[in-house]
Amino acid sequence: MVRKPNTAAPRQPSPRHPDIQVMTEAQALHALEEENRVLCECLAALEDERSRTQNPTPSPIPTPTPVDPFMAIPTPPPIPFKEPKIGEPPMFDGKASEFPSFLQQCKLYIRMKPITFKEHDDESRVAFIISRLRGVSAEWGQALLESNSPLLADYDAFLERLTSLYQNKERRTQLEDKLARLKQTGSASTFATEFSTLCEILGYPVDTRMGDFRLKLKPAVQTALAMLPAPATFDELVERVVRLDHAQYFLRKSENANHQSNASSQNHKSSQQQQSVPSNASTSHSKQSAQPNASASHASHAGTTRSASTPHPSYPRGPLSPEERERRATHKLCMYCGSPDHAIQDCPRLQSSTKKGYGKQHANVHAVSTTSAPASSVSSSITTLVSSTGNPPPQGSKRQDH
Repeated sequence: MVRKPNTAAPRQPSPRHPDIQVMTEAQALHALEEENRVLCECLAALEDERSRTQNPTPSPIPTPTPVDPFMAIPTPPPIPFKEPKIGEPPMFDGKASEFPSFLQQCKLYIRMKPITFKEHDDESRVAFIISRLRGVSAEWGQALLESNSPLLADYDAFLERLTSLYQNKERRTQLEDKLARLKQTGSASTFATEFSTLCEILGYPVDTRMGDFRLKLKPAVQTALAMLPAPATFDELVERVVRLDHAQYFLRKSENANHQSNASSQNHKSSQQQQSVPSNASTSHSKQSAQPNASASHASHAGTTRSASTPHPSYPRGPLSPEERERRATHKLCMYCGSPDHAIQDCPRLQSSTKKGYGKQHANVHAVSTTSAPASSVSSSITTLVSSTGNPPPQGSKRQDH
């Protein structure tokens, strides 16, 4: 806003303030312009200082000095390395079957000890392997040391010579025969592990293992595998076979458990039925089983004490006593059954016994009785036959007491 100059006459100073100087309009305008200029300079200085504190001036980037290509670059300090702890390989006494594992463990031990066995230090490696030899193989190592053989300073040549001496020449043939005879008899996982291990040792390619692997599986696993689409790789085939075999195993296990539970329940029911039978039935059965033995003993005792007046006893008797034989001969009684109605040659019981075939003794008695020998000789012959057998021939199955 621009002020217009005042053309009026200047005011006279007030008599009350004599020290105040009265300025003209031009002088006042000039003083204001000068004060404005000073304020602008102060404001510019403050803004400049503020900008420098918020955005400090970056230090100048030093220019890289040119590197001399012929100057050697200093290597950084090596990182401290500690060798792992690993067990030493076993001692080797010359057995060909143990040589592959011995050589493998020696190579592994040397590889895991890079500080002890440096890269080009062949002598320390050969010396370590010789220190693990025993028996005949140790004598071979001693011969190398005594002759200062060049093999002591050549690690590869030493291993080649050691392998040619103790490697099993028939090992590959044995492994091939083992693989040919291999069949799945247990779990599929165990079979797959053994099959893959043999194939890896023999160096068979992975693509040619699938057909032989299928043929060596159990018939049940082969049948289940045929229902599924063909796998693309050998690892996929092994995974599928392991799952099928695992499922079949748990199915068989559950079926056996159900069968055993059914059998135990049937046994429990039968035992309960046996316990529910009345006790008097078992008592009567025991009495019936004991009755024949009691009757037989009673009959044998009564045969010796019963008088001869009962001509047809209903129980077996023992041999005739001498008095009974004499009595039957005196009274002309049948020497077989003791009946006075007939002689021994006409005894119907003797004839029925002979027809039923109770033995050669019965026929001999009948033959003796039909001859014209006297009664005493017939009686003695019957007595001899009866005494030899212990009991006379049976008296018939439907015999009745008279």
